[in-house]
This record gives sequence, structure tokens and C-alpha cells, in this order.
Amino acid sequence: MEELISPCILHKEMYTDENSGTVPRCGMAWRKAIAVNQLKPGGVARVEIDGKPVALYLLDGEVFATHGICTHALAFLADGFVDGGTIECPLHQGIFDIRSGKALCSPVTQDLETYAVKVRDGEVFVDLDGNKKAAPKDQAEACTPRGAPSRGAVVVVGAGQAAAVAIRSMRASGFTGTINLVGREQHLPYERPPLSKDILLGKAAIESCRRLAEADVASLDIKTHLGCSVARIDPAARIAFLSNGTELRYDALLLATGGVPRRLSIAGADLPGVHYLRTIEDANSIRQSLAGAKRLVIVGGGFIGLELASVAATLGVTTVLLEREAELMARVLPPSLGRSFRSLAERHGVSVLRGVQVQDIRRDGEGLVVNTSAGAFAADTICVGVGLAPETELAAAAGCEVDGGIVVDAEQRTSIAGIWAAGDCALHCRPVKGSSRRFESWHNAEQQGAAAGQSIAGAPPNADAQAPWFWTDQFGLNIQILGVSSPGDKVALTGRDGEPGAVYRTIDPDTGRLTSVVAFSDPAAIRQARKELENPDMFDIAKVSAALLTSDGKEENTQVVNERSVTTTSKQFVWPSEGLTRVPDWVYTDNDIYRREVEKIFHGRTWNYVALESEIPEIGDFIRSNVGPTPVVVSRAEDGSINVFENRCAHRAAEFCRELSGNAKEFVCPYHQWSYDLKGNLAGVPFRRGVDGKGGMPRDFKNADHGLRQLKVTTHRGVVFASYCDDMEPLAEYLGPEILREFEATFDGRKPKVLGHYRHSLPGNWKLYHENLKDPYHATLLHTFLVTFGLLVAGNKSSMIADPSGRHGVMASAKSDVSKLDDNTKKEMRAYKEGMQLEEPRFMDFVNEFDSPWSVTMTTIWPNLIVQREMNTLGVRQIVPTGPNEFIMKWTMFGFEGDDEEMTRHRLRQGNLMGPAGFLGLEDNEAIKFVQDGMLAVPDGQHVVELDPGVGTADTLISEASIRAMYQHWRSAMEL
Repeated sequence: MEELISPCILHKEMYTDENSGTVPRCGMAWRKAIAVNQLKPGGVARVEIDGKPVALYLLDGEVFATHGICTHALAFLADGFVDGGTIECPLHQGIFDIRSGKALCSPVTQDLETYAVKVRDGEVFVDLDGNKKAAPKDQAEACTPRGAPSRGAVVVVGAGQAAAVAIRSMRASGFTGTINLVGREQHLPYERPPLSKDILLGKAAIESCRRLAEADVASLDIKTHLGCSVARIDPAARIAFLSNGTELRYDALLLATGGVPRRLSIAGADLPGVHYLRTIEDANSIRQSLAGAKRLVIVGGGFIGLELASVAATLGVTTVLLEREAELMARVLPPSLGRSFRSLAERHGVSVLRGVQVQDIRRDGEGLVVNTSAGAFAADTICVGVGLAPETELAAAAGCEVDGGIVVDAEQRTSIAGIWAAGDCALHCRPVKGSSRRFESWHNAEQQGAAAGQSIAGAPPNADAQAPWFWTDQFGLNIQILGVSSPGDKVALTGRDGEPGAVYRTIDPDTGRLTSVVAFSDPAAIRQARKELENPDMFDIAKVSAALLTSDGKEENTQVVNERSVTTTSKQFVWPSEGLTRVPDWVYTDNDIYRREVEKIFHGRTWNYVALESEIPEIGDFIRSNVGPTPVVVSRAEDGSINVFENRCAHRAAEFCRELSGNAKEFVCPYHQWSYDLKGNLAGVPFRRGVDGKGGMPRDFKNADHGLRQLKVTTHRGVVFASYCDDMEPLAEYLGPEILREFEATFDGRKPKVLGHYRHSLPGNWKLYHENLKDPYHATLLHTFLVTFGLLVAGNKSSMIADPSGRHGVMASAKSDVSKLDDNTKKEMRAYKEGMQLEEPRFMDFVNEFDSPWSVTMTTIWPNLIVQREMNTLGVRQIVPTGPNEFIMKWTMFGFEGDDEEMTRHRLRQGNLMGPAGFLGLEDNEAIKFVQDGMLAVPDGQHVVELDPGVGTADTLISEASIRAMYQHWRSAMEL
């Protein structure tokens, strides 16, 4: 095959070395990268060579290579889009020339490295070291207007992103006059999006955010005046008066003053520990505060507030977000879309409270307390993100028209001759639904800055009008928005709500036209949206297989979007107006809700307990288990791996595994004898080819296409979990640090040993069992055994721990001496029995074998596991719902392989005392039945859950805060 080398290589003479292959005489170090047939024409492939990511392209039969990562935000270019001879970054749509590596448009300003490539014997070779081809550095000549370059003096007021872009645009458009840059901060211009993202996580510094470096100041010939401001403008004399006494004459003046964070007008708004974010100093201060914080309160549920919450979640800081409106971003987004952003935050452990008025902030000891209409919230630090106030005072004083922002035309000219405006301080020149507005975005600063620079230089304006574009990084997702929505727009969804790949299209209900597209980690959708938004016709959601959402996030059953009245046949579920302090009966009794729980929770983004590893120690061992009501098989395959798959034959749905446990080489369905291996793959089909050439499966039938549904599996310290979600986060991240610590206090590294099983059914809703174990209040009143023997007593050292998401919890208590309780406490605890004793005192012996301050912990791991540690009795309880009004509880009691005989007998004694037929189980089971009976007999009521205001962890047993936290998460997961 002929050797193809690109980009252009001056010397092609080669020699061959038997050991190292073909090596260029000029010293090039060729590395084999990929087979050429793996490259798609007009496509891009990602490879790694000597630890360096490289992007390979096949254009018109020729292979090219560039560095594989975008120079702006470090996205992999292999995830981008090839268009002609360019590659578009998937993250922020920067474009590079593939052949030269030249950065062609914002936001990218730094060129890509390109590498020499050759193709030999069907393989692509790349040289990373020699003959790197740099893109031409000076493109100003190509951009210079045909007329003579403009001269004069320009003053740029404000040293942010819009200012930097404008200056570059002026010089690129041929402006050769003086440029004075005046900035209040001491820094050269930098972009602000990283301040609420990577700067806070310590992944970036100001150097990586700069839009003008010292070298740029020199090459662009800029005179800087940093650390001062413009105090006054005389537009008639064209003089800018600086705060340090300097006077600057100008022919053109650009106002790029940006804005300042809106501050709370309440007592305590400026206390130490209350943060507002705008500058690099603000970001560094917040980062330092979060480093030592356990509790964060965020005031404001806009993009800044959500990005701060995302950072806090990454750092493991428990976060409460307070929003004044009825839904997040209610002034700019339709309610169903604001709800999707809220659900995303709540799924990652952020407690979001809406309709909350913040009343004041006060110091309480070493911390802070935010007093609100919804109660008081303790915090170690507070971040406020309630919007930006544009800095327009200077413009107004100079006579510029101001209407919520500086009024400008398409070239960014203000109403005063010689003055332009761009960035956060300026309105957009094109009204949205009849009113002008500002766009506080990176893209707007780029567009307006460039337009102002061209206009000041005398260059013709760019005729390409781009739709407003915005991005935000939240909770592991890159969310991009193209276009402008309104709160009254309809919302059509493709994909799963709030999941990667979800795409929301907002539609004007009057015209049916598309107004914006919001994509959750789907840059291809944004690329397509540029074409969709150009179409002036009514948008047909059927073409993209979208479903309309109602305001509460449910799907409508119609595709007509320009009718004001839309009906739906789906049942409506309305949560009480009191919020989480009320739980309606339909949560526990409605069959539609139950079916939705199976889909959204048990088959959704959860880790479900299925077994202990010690139940399947050998190859071929298996047990039957469940994920929700769905029967599954847990087996250990020949390679030692643990596999979980549905117990339903792919042929005619028979539940093929009938034994509770055993050892097998394969699983054979008793109906038609289809057989499956230990991983759930279809192994054999009787008479697959028929008999005598007749019958049998079609010729294209493949066993690989008909295996059992296999679940994702993880294990931790001998406990096996499974999930229907293929991209489920690691278990440690799912549990969070506090719950993981309590889990590992019980599963402490010793190998569990199964002691026995219990199994019984309870006539109640499955969530009542979670509630029961998040409700220490009842334990001090119902359980005579617990209070009389000091295991769970009001006044004990105790805690009700909830993880930040609210789904998991730990009820913990340290055993006390009840003889020291005062009489009033004993009277309050009606279950307390003075003088009650056990005939066998060894039942109450406690061997302190755990690294834990607690003698009793009941850990609830959402959605189906309870880890029981009551003194020395250990067990896992698995919830198996069978309908809204009944569930099965499977108990597995265990010890550890190192236990001696006496410890094993001790665990069994206590296990019988505290098992399902013991002092505690019978009482809880009966109480749950009474509750379900009450709801079924007297329906349509609601539960009052008001003890101990707040949501989440409580340091008292007299609390229902963890129950409220659980239902906050439940509502988010159920999209209700």
C-alpha cells in the first residue's frame, strides 16, 4: 500500500530496522495508533499514544492527527462533530481547523497541536515529537476591512470577558489606535464561569481563566489601568475621569461594566461566613469556607445556586437550597423544566425548599442560622445567589438610555454618540416576546464584545445572528441551552427526565414555534437545535418522538401544542399544600403509585440488596432473590464473578429457577428446556434447527440476542447489590460518607457467616417499614423491651442520621442505665415497665466488638435493605413489595467466621429475642397493619409529620425529620 503522510512532511526517505520497524531518517518516532479501517470517512476517533490523547480524522481519503483535547474546557474532541475540514468541540462548540489546528471561533483561542501521520500496511502511525505543525498565529490581515485601518483612542471601561473580546476584535478588524483598559479589579480580564465550578473544586486557577495575559497586553498594545474605576464621563468633551485622578480622552468608549451580585436586604446579610460570588477573590473565599464546612445553606435557586450546590455535593457538604419562588428559575423557565433541575439536585442529596422567605441571618455559637418562613436552618457557611444587578449608573449619568440595562443597537451603540456597551450591563438588541432583556452568559459577552469591537474599528457588522446559548455544569452533567424560553411555554421531552441524554424543547403555546432546546449531556441535540430553531413553522414533536410535560412534570397524552386546553387521562396526584409535614394516603394505597415505584425506584437509579456473598461461596452456588417485586437469581459463575439476572425465561416467561438456593452448572427452564449459563446467557434451545429440516427457529436466530435481563452488580465487604441502571454510581458515592461509615462499622472487614433465615409477610405498604426505622419517636412509646432495658430511651445518647439525599438513614442509640431516669421521663414513656426483668440475664449482655459509639443501630439503605445491629445480634432485612398493601420481609441473621461457639450462641439468643417473633418485631408488624387498615377503611386522609422542624439528620429521638427527608427524595424519584 502506498504510504500517505500528513500534514505535509518534507522528507519521506525511510529505512527499515528489523527490531523497531520503519523509522524516518530525520529522526521521527512513529507510533502505531490504529487500523485505518477503524476510521470512518468524515469522522473522528480517539486513541492514546504514550499517555497523550490524540484525535484521528479521515478526510477525503487522507488521515490527520491533532491533540485529542479541546484547548478551552478540556473536552475530548472524539466526542465532537466533524464538519468539512473542522472539528467542533462537544462541550462549548468551539471549532478548530483539522488540518492546521487553528482555533476558528470562540470560545477557543488557543490552537491545537497537529502531528505527522503516515499509513502503512493498513495501520496508522503518528509522530508526536517531530514536525509539529503550528497554525498561523497572525490572522489579522485576513480580517482587516478593505478600507484604511481606523485610528484614534478607545477607552474600555471594565476589565472582564466582554472587554477582552472587544479589544481582540478591534485589533483583528484593523484598529491601530490607542486602547486604554480600565478595571476595578487588580487582575487582567478573566472569564467567570469557572468561578462557580472548577475554581471551587481546586481544579483550576485564575491563570487558566484569563482572557488576556501579560503577553497579550504587549502584543495587542494595551495600556492598562487596573485597581481603579471611571468615576465620570463627559460625553461632550469625550473625557473619562478615573478614580485615581487620571483623565483619558477618547474617540470611542466601551462600557463593559458588568454587574454586582444582588445582596439580601435583611439583618445579617453581611455577616462573616455569608458569601456572594462574582470575583476570583469571592470564589477563593467560598472554597476555603467549604473546605471546613459540614452544612451549607444556599439562598437562591438559579444557575449559580445550583452550581454551588453541585460543588458542595461533590465535596460531601450537606446542603439546603432555599428558593423564594414556587419553582426553581420560575421567571425564565417553564415550571416542568425548573422542576427537572430541582429533581437533579435532589437526587444528589440537596434539600430544596421552595416558596421560602428568608427573614434574617444570625450567628449561633461558631455557626450561622438562617431564619425563614419554613423554619430555621443551621449552617457553617452561607452562599447567596439571587441575581445580578447591572452596573448602569455610569451610563445613565452620561445620558445613555437605560431600561433595566443599557439600551444598544445591533452594533452595541448606545443612545449617546461615541459610547458603546457590551456584556452583562447591556440589553440584547433583539426583543424576546416584545421586551428587551439582558443575557448574563459567556456566549453573550463573546458576541456583544466582538460586535462592539468590530463597530468601533469601523468594520462591517457580522450578519450571522446566533441564538443565545448558555451552558451549566451540574452534578456530573453538562447542560446546554440554545434559544430563549418563557415561563408559559410548553415543554416536550425526549429521553428520561433529568438523566443524561434528556432533551427538553420549549414551545410557544400560541404559535407552536420552538423557542429553546435544553440538552442534558447531549451536545448532538444542541447541534441539531441550531437547525430546528431556524424553522419558522409550528414544531412537530412527533418527529423527535417527544412527549409533552404538564407543569408537574407528568406526560400529557396529546401532541397538540397550540391549544390552550389540554386534557389528560392520567390520574392526578396532588401533594398537600402544607408540604412535607403531610403525607397523603394515596402514597401508601394507590396501585398506580405502586407500579410507578417499581419503575422509578426499584428498577430505577438505585442499588438494591440481593444477597450476602457467604450465601454463594462456591462456583455454581445460587440463591433466589428479588429486586422490588421482580424475582432474580444471584449466582457465582465459573470465573468467580457474581451475577444477577431476572428469573424469567426469555421464551415464554416461566420462572425457571424454583429452588431457594443450591448449586448448578446451568439453569434449565422446566417448560421448554431452554438452558442458561451461570451469567444468564442463553446456552441452548431444544430443536433449534427443527427436525428433518422442518420447524425450528429462523436461520437468523442468535442465542446472544435472547439471554436473560442482566443487572449491574457491586459488592462491598461481603454484601451484594444489584441495579437496573447500567451507569449507576459507585456504592460508596450512593451511600455517602456518613451512611457508609455506619455500614462499615457493622461490616467491619470480618467475613460474614450466615446463621439462619426468617421470612414473613406484613399487611402494609413497604415504605411504612422505612418510616418505622426513621421514627425513633415511636420506639420510646411502643416497645416495652427497648425502653425498659435501656436500649432506646428518650435522653439516651442517640442520633437519627439521614444522608444528604434523605433516602438512607441510621437510627442509633447507646445503651443506658434506666434506673437513673427521672420519674417524669418514665411517665412519658408509657412502654416502660418498672421492675420488669428477664429470667435469663445473658440475653442483655453486650460484647463491645464494634468501632462505634452505638450499641443499637438500624441502618436503612434505600430502597430495600435494613442492616440490624442490636447489641450483638446482626441481620440484614430485605423488603420485597408484592403490592401497595403488602410486602414480604426476608431476614438473614449472621455472625462472623472468627466467632467462637459462645459468641455464635449469644448472637442466636439475642436474635430470637429481637427477631420477627420477638419483643420488637411483633409490635412493629402489628402497628404497621393498624396503619394500613386505617387508611383502607377511612381513605383519602393524610398523615401529620411535624415533629422537630427541619429535614434530615436529628440529634434527638423525638423527631420525624428523617421521614420528611425520605419523602422529599421519594417525590423527586417519583417525579411527583
